[in-house]
Amino acid sequence: MRSLVVLVVFLSVTAGALLLLQSGRSQAQLRAEVLEQAKQRSTNLSDAMAGQVQGLFNAIDVALIQVRREWLEHGLGPSLEEAARDALATLPQGLVTHVVMTDAEGWVVFNSLGVSNRVNLGDRDYFQQHLAGGDRAVIGQPGRSRLNGQWVFSVSRPLWRNGRFAGTLHFTMPTEALAAWLARLKLSPEDVVALIAADGNILARSVGNAEAMGQRIPDDRPFMVASTAVSGLYRERGHVDQVLRTFGWHRIPGSGAVLVVGISDAGVLRPLEPLFQRSSWIAAALSVLIGAFGALIAVLLWRVAKSQAEAGESEERLKEAQQLAHLGNWEYDVASDRLYWSDEIYRIFGMDPLGEPITLARYMACVHPEDRKPMTALYRDVSQPDKLHDAEHRIVMPDGQIKYVRELWVNECKDGQLVRNRGTLQDIDKIHTAQLALKQLNGKLEQRVEERTRELGAVNQELEAFAYSVSHDLRTPLRSIHGFATLLEEACKDIPGEATVYLQRIQHAASRMGVLITDLLSMAHHSRAPLHHQFVDLSAMAREIKAELEQGDPQRRVQWDIEDGLSVQADPTLIRVVLQNFLSNAWKYSRHADAPKISLTRSEHDNGVQEFCVRDNGAGFDMAYAEQLFQPFKRLHTNQQFEGSGVGLATVQRVVQRHGGAVRGKGAVGQGAAFCFSLPDKPFAEQAVEA
Repeated sequence: MRSLVVLVVFLSVTAGALLLLQSGRSQAQLRAEVLEQAKQRSTNLSDAMAGQVQGLFNAIDVALIQVRREWLEHGLGPSLEEAARDALATLPQGLVTHVVMTDAEGWVVFNSLGVSNRVNLGDRDYFQQHLAGGDRAVIGQPGRSRLNGQWVFSVSRPLWRNGRFAGTLHFTMPTEALAAWLARLKLSPEDVVALIAADGNILARSVGNAEAMGQRIPDDRPFMVASTAVSGLYRERGHVDQVLRTFGWHRIPGSGAVLVVGISDAGVLRPLEPLFQRSSWIAAALSVLIGAFGALIAVLLWRVAKSQAEAGESEERLKEAQQLAHLGNWEYDVASDRLYWSDEIYRIFGMDPLGEPITLARYMACVHPEDRKPMTALYRDVSQPDKLHDAEHRIVMPDGQIKYVRELWVNECKDGQLVRNRGTLQDIDKIHTAQLALKQLNGKLEQRVEERTRELGAVNQELEAFAYSVSHDLRTPLRSIHGFATLLEEACKDIPGEATVYLQRIQHAASRMGVLITDLLSMAHHSRAPLHHQFVDLSAMAREIKAELEQGDPQRRVQWDIEDGLSVQADPTLIRVVLQNFLSNAWKYSRHADAPKISLTRSEHDNGVQEFCVRDNGAGFDMAYAEQLFQPFKRLHTNQQFEGSGVGLATVQRVVQRHGGAVRGKGAVGQGAAFCFSLPDKPFAEQAVEA
């Protein structure tokens, strides 16, 4: 008996310890799940906010180009002031305070605020970058404004006149205004949205912006280490306030700036702290109860050998155990129509154990009307004697409340007649409520994902329409520039030779810009044109393009290898754009090869997908820059080496993706290149992907 008592105490202590351990594990698992959700949330938010910031900087760049065009046409004067006002009116109010123009030495020659004091900006980093050459937009480092002392940064473009650097044009953005714009994303007070320049300087921060100014992100951050990476995730303490956060980041194309969204651990876990406290108290209480229960059982076991009268105390403890588990037992005798319930079942049903005796009819009156008929049939089932029945159903409480219960019972039969039912009944109302809440939460999450997908689709359509409209609007001024330059060259036959060269360069630049706009329009058109699938003979189409290329340059001799029998289901017009770009590039970049070779072959056919490759032995390219191949206007060779606009491969990628395929390129400098694209055998439903 003593050994039995020791065993009971040991098991009780072990059970209590396991309960506390399991409670701690559950809390740790819940923390890990919530932090994992924070990772996904920060990733999604950074992706969405990066798209908005990119759209904002694109709008600013368009406004810069408009003001610069006005300066080129009319110089300084009222028209430039009006153009600056119009450009600022197109941007969010307060985000850009004023427009500034400097001369080639850095002196301010125009300020849309009307400030007349002489200021030199030649020491600014963006001025030095423009002075070094190029025509790209530059985001400058934050610094104190020499006009009002505020923290500002500039988005600028260079000014060129007659091929010479003539100064800079920039829009001044207060960091506080951009910080307020970023703070539109409603997060907890500990969360942060920040815009980081490519060199690591903080441009704006949704909270604590003033403290963040002049600070630079450490070089060990992932987006600083991998300068070509597009997006990522990391968990670190904030550089400004040392708050532990999960950071999702996304690099903005073109500028190289990084949009960072940090979700703080404290903000995510704070709503769970009351739950953790209650869970800890409950686990501790249950552990104490288990220990006490074990001690009581040990005492009862010790005393049971002395007195049978103490058995009643053991039964009372059993009732307490049933109450803790919300589980009661029952027995129904068919002959007497009497139903025995334990005290816990009375408590579950909200009835008085000392009241009217329970019969089967009275019990069935408590069962929900919709569940009454199937439960009656199960109680009277004699087809499988001694079978364990398991059923969940609803009961109606005296106050009208609906509660879910679960029953396990056995129907005892004799000579094919029902004699007795015995089983247990458990209150599962809280479990059912939790399951229903989880189901509703999953439904809301799916709805939010569908809404976000529709929003992204709408944004993509708006961006394509914007590019198409801007390209159309640029055609007329370009024709005017080219036409007037031609007329000026013809009218001034006796001008110096150097001026003639300038005019020819203007004509050449205008023509090249026209080609660029045409390619941009083509890309927008091919991105929006409807797909008409039919069988296409790629081999025959490639030979037609080959003939056109040879007709355009009959002096060249190229060894062609076009595989026979290549065919797919695709839009013939759009797939011709793919072959035209790949074969034309192979023709162009193999121009300087001693024995140029161009081939079109099928490299793979597996799982309903075919892959075709166009190869050449021409100039090739460095694989370190392979990610830029299919980005608009990203060229790996200068226009003097090989002519082109940098839009063709971007158009190809969009066309192939619309067909449900993928495109890739590989090569080596001086050893040729291979461009491969895959297409499915069956027509691809583009709308399913975009939805």
